[in-house]
Amino acid sequence: MKLENNKFYVLDAGQDKWVFINRAEAISQMKQVVKSGDGDSAKLLSINADDDKWEIVQVDWKQIAFELIKEQG
Repeated sequence: MKLENNKFYVLDAGQDKWVFINRAEAISQMKQVVKSGDGDSAKLLSINADDDKWEIVQVDWKQIAFELIKEQG
């Protein structure tokens, strides 16, 4: 997996975890997790590997909502 801009995303849904190189794919998978009923503990993490000190930040639900609204047209 080659990183774009030294950033990747981890979708954490409890026991299941996925790694993505872009946020849109991660949010798409998050929709599937929620539809299957496993979304209660789901969270999306953004990992910036730009420096020696990696930064891990949870993606704000507001940003996820905006992405989903844009996707719907």
